[in-house]
Amino acid sequence: MTYHIGLIPDGNRRWAKERGLEPWEGHLKGAEKGELFIEWCVDHKEISEITVYGLSEENFKRPTKELGKLYEIYEEELTKLINNEKVHNNRVKINIISTKVRPLSKNLIRIIHRIRTVTKDYENKRLNMLIGYTGQSEILRAVSSPLNRVKNLLFSLSEKDLEKSLLVKTPCDFIIRTGTEEREREARSGFLLWQSAYSEYYHINKFFPDITEEDFNEAWNYFKTTRRRKGL
Repeated sequence: MTYHIGLIPDGNRRWAKERGLEPWEGHLKGAEKGELFIEWCVDHKEISEITVYGLSEENFKRPTKELGKLYEIYEEELTKLINNEKVHNNRVKINIISTKVRPLSKNLIRIIHRIRTVTKDYENKRLNMLIGYTGQSEILRAVSSPLNRVKNLLFSLSEKDLEKSLLVKTPCDFIIRTGTEEREREARSGFLLWQSAYSEYYHINKFFPDITEEDFNEAWNYFKTTRRRKGL
């Protein structure tokens, strides 16, 4: 059996603020930990799909200078992924998913197109990078597709109809979120709202730049020993 694992990496800006650094220095450190997470997932044969929350639509409201630095970081990190031997040896298909792309830089859009093209025929694993995404927009887009509007008008829309139109097709089995918020106050931040209906959820009480491989191992051990009941 294989699994779809999701990551909500939170705390880059606060990590930087605590150290008197600029916000993008926290994002840069978080990008390093993002590389660690992706390689950790690729090394696990039981993980067939990975979804990482990179940038939400709401994040486009951040200061222009910070966004510019973020785009530069994504350009660098995606270029690294294109040249990563593990990606090619394990035939990882990389899908950059956006529900809103207009504010992204032209160079970042060019790199996104390139990485999709280079890995489009890979089939062993899938990596979804959510950049300029919110789950609300994804669901609205699926419901509003021309085919689904016709189906809803004539026959009524089914869950399967909607799922076929989602940008991420498969349910997410396990979600890891970092950050120092109390568990009961945490939100999903618009992450895979439809696909996470029955996800197991694990909180790591650290800022993302402080995460270690051991934290991921502990999270995975928790998931493997927790029975997923799906409401039963």
